[in-house]
Amino acid sequence: MGITKRWPKRREFLAYYMLLLYAKNNGLEEINAGEAIDVLYVLTGSKRLASRLLRTLVRQGYLERVRPLVYKVKDVDSVLGRALGHYLANRLKRRGIDAYYDETNAAIMLSDSNACAELSSVIERLGFRIKCIPNS
Repeated sequence: MGITKRWPKRREFLAYYMLLLYAKNNGLEEINAGEAIDVLYVLTGSKRLASRLLRTLVRQGYLERVRPLVYKVKDVDSVLGRALGHYLANRLKRRGIDAYYDETNAAIMLSDSNACAELSSVIERLGFRIKCIPNS
């Protein structure tokens, strides 16, 4: 399954948002590939590009495959929350703090106890868990 480890590109995010609006405005829980390609055709101007964009959205984790050629559009909070978790972990790594994002628990894992104590209150108020891993 796809994992969003990078910030969404503009076209990807807007395509995802178009499908999300389409599903919500039509009361759909699931959307089939034909409908999705028809909606994305408005954005891309080509059925071939629309089908490639659909595959990219599935691979990046914006859509969840329910059955063959049937997809569920994920909630915007979960998509952006996952992207934010990866982004925060990468920013902490750039600052020299050993950190990574655990998607299954929605937790930012830190191995620096000083940083863990300093950042825990803010990170937890964002809705993420923080786990301190002792250095080995």
